[in-house]
Amino acid sequence: MQHPRTKMALLTLLLAVLTAAGVCLAVLRASLPRRAGDTALAGLEAAVGIELDAHAVPRVRADSLPDAWRAQGYLHAQERFFQMDLMRRSVAGELAALFGPLALPLDRDQRRYDFRARSAALAARLTARQQTWLRAYVEGVNAGLADLRARPPEYWLLGQAPRAWTVEDSLLVVYAFYTMLSNNESYERAQGVMRDTLPDSVFEFLTPSSTRFDRPLLAANGDPTGGYTPAPIPPAGDYDLRGLTAPAFGRPRVDPPLAGAASNNWAVDARRSTRGDAILANDPHLRLQLPNVFYRSELEWPGGVARGVGIPGLPGILLGATEHIAWGATVSNADQADWVVIEVDPVDPNRYRVPGGSAPFDRNVYEIEVAGAAQPERLEVLSTRFGPVVDRDWRGRPLALHAAWLEDDGVNLAVLDLLFATGSEEAVQVLASWSGPSLNWLVADADGEIRWVANGPLPRRVGFDGSVPESWADGTRGWRGWQPPPRLPGGADGTLFTANNRTLDLDTASRLSRMWMRPTRAHRIAELLTAQPRFDERDFLRMQLDTEAHAYERIRELVLEIVPADEADAALLTARRTAANWNGRADPDEQAFSLLHGYYLELLEQALRPLLLPALTADPNFVYRWPLADEPLRRILDERPAHLLLGDYTNWDEFLRDILRTSLNARTTQRGLAIDTAWGEVNRLAVAHPLASLPVIGNWLRLPVAPLPGSMVSVRVAAPNYGAVIRMAVSPAEQSAGILQMAGGQSGHFLSPNFADLNEDWLSGEPTPFLAGPTVYRYTLRPR
Repeated sequence: MQHPRTKMALLTLLLAVLTAAGVCLAVLRASLPRRAGDTALAGLEAAVGIELDAHAVPRVRADSLPDAWRAQGYLHAQERFFQMDLMRRSVAGELAALFGPLALPLDRDQRRYDFRARSAALAARLTARQQTWLRAYVEGVNAGLADLRARPPEYWLLGQAPRAWTVEDSLLVVYAFYTMLSNNESYERAQGVMRDTLPDSVFEFLTPSSTRFDRPLLAANGDPTGGYTPAPIPPAGDYDLRGLTAPAFGRPRVDPPLAGAASNNWAVDARRSTRGDAILANDPHLRLQLPNVFYRSELEWPGGVARGVGIPGLPGILLGATEHIAWGATVSNADQADWVVIEVDPVDPNRYRVPGGSAPFDRNVYEIEVAGAAQPERLEVLSTRFGPVVDRDWRGRPLALHAAWLEDDGVNLAVLDLLFATGSEEAVQVLASWSGPSLNWLVADADGEIRWVANGPLPRRVGFDGSVPESWADGTRGWRGWQPPPRLPGGADGTLFTANNRTLDLDTASRLSRMWMRPTRAHRIAELLTAQPRFDERDFLRMQLDTEAHAYERIRELVLEIVPADEADAALLTARRTAANWNGRADPDEQAFSLLHGYYLELLEQALRPLLLPALTADPNFVYRWPLADEPLRRILDERPAHLLLGDYTNWDEFLRDILRTSLNARTTQRGLAIDTAWGEVNRLAVAHPLASLPVIGNWLRLPVAPLPGSMVSVRVAAPNYGAVIRMAVSPAEQSAGILQMAGGQSGHFLSPNFADLNEDWLSGEPTPFLAGPTVYRYTLRPR
């Protein structure tokens, strides 16, 4: 029996714990976004009405566009301020001030570009109208933050206080998306190793710019690929593997992005829609996160209305519709950056070679604030006329990054004027004038027309193609201004579509880039657009949810070819039977797809790695990442040349069977999966808030685990934390029939009912309406 004093002590302790928990919960709930009542906002010209539906999708009604921007800023801060804070800090190299020494490596990488100073310089170059808009948005952000009754919960957990928002912070968000969506340079260092160490025939074979699946826009009759010809197999005189045995490597060295910067968009004109109006579809694919990278808004002001999704931290609608146009985007993969090899002056290491002589390095010292540290971290960065020195090549030579986003005329905010376009031609003119990450824009207008444009800036290269690092010291290589952005009207068949693939003929496309993402999604979209005469928004959603995986049909055929029906090996026979029953899709209950996927990855590794042996030997850090690696693999499978087969094997069937055994063994022993494990047991949703690793509350910061339909080779791109962040299908002339799905929810607050309430429709494919639903909450922002 417990002593009365012991009981009293336990009761007192329990009461203290409950009280602390109650206080903690009360503080957390105090930081929830406003849902009722009125509030004053400095700078407002007139009262602004805000209505929210059950999912917290807002309708903003303002008497001027600047007031609409103020209201949007207010909403972004209320729902997503911590997300905005992470965005500005990550690109500026200021995360350590929030998270401490753990974030210093990230800050060192980013501070070298000095994006905060660049943002301040850009702010001064903006037009007077754009400056007014941004200041209005910033006023709204800071008012929304101040109107929270407690700081957002992430700051309580980190023991920090949020810092006010500035115009420069919004421009940091522009740079963040610019560098995220335009990243060809991330592949080019490895390509330099290949160019330096491989025979030309092998380099060209392993870095093709076209594939058999290509589907460019307006391809010539009789050639839907727009110029594809099978790449020649490197001759035995250049490369012969028969005298080699399988080299032992500690880790895989072949890692092409199976989707890359993956997004889809397509449009049909009035001839191809069921109502006789133009309809546009867009499903951008990015890393899935909580909260979603996008935020839904509906903005109304005298003479205008815009609906769709924008980016917290910036005013406007990035993807969506007005009463005149609907627009959507995919990454174009136009090459907007180059690595420049810096030749250090052999006489004076403080100087580097330039055309006509040499120049001194600029030395910039930055101080990085670190939470909990008495002194800031100091970072010295060398800079050249070609750009900051931020890397070294495999030979140890300094590399400077020369990028469009580091040029004074390489960034602007012209895209904001899209809200005033009255038709697709005017919209294309606006988009062509926008300097930002190069995107494939499709525009559908209320008159039933559709158009495509890829915005710039697009470098005009002289003396080189930009695919590998090069020296510009002798003046024969460099950029000579910008190319005009390419644009096209709707096709003869009334359709346009892009999926990060090569969109133009080979000659024209080569002026923009040598590298494009795998075109299997574009190939499938082209098939679907010819499968029926007319479409509506629900047809487009079904296309976005399509899980067909034709790219693996050849892999299935290979399994059936090399494993006979009377196979004695039990594992291989199970693999054959599983592959034989495949329905051709990446559905969660499909047993064959994950088996074929594993075999495909092992084939890529084992068939291509021997060709890369000189590069692997020269650079221990080398990884082959060419996005179109699938094409050289298929060419090898097409011809099976004897001189590209390692000496370990007497014939290709023996090699292909051995690789299948290897993939099955990895599946069963390393991953603990049965050979016929369903795809949905492998491809499972794993999406979380940045602070989900914290104890106790971590489970509240994650989406429920669920099997995912789709794959990285399907129109429905789906990986555990990567996929369509939104799915949109809309006609500017009939927005009430539109669809707008969004992963997660509107709110970034984990106690909000809107933290993840849109996710079920996104996962199941239920057609969430494009327009906000009936009003559930209402309040007013009033001038102070």
